[in-house]
Amino acid sequence: MKNNTHGVIKFNKNIYSEKAIVSSIAAFKHLAHFDIQQKGDYYLVILSKINPQVKDVIKDEFNNYVLAKIKTD
Repeated sequence: MKNNTHGVIKFNKNIYSEKAIVSSIAAFKHLAHFDIQQKGDYYLVILSKINPQVKDVIKDEFNNYVLAKIKTD
């Protein structure tokens, strides 16, 4: 079976809220599969099954979206 995981994004808990991450996942769920885990001082967001049309930009766009969400939450 081919591994479809395309990476992990780390979010420091002192900067990013879980609420902002979860609501961002909801907004991007049509583009990839997201799993969220906690490890120490970080939330880890694991991406897989990424839409090929966005695979080169999804991590950066998701990071930007989460950053914007922490300002509005």
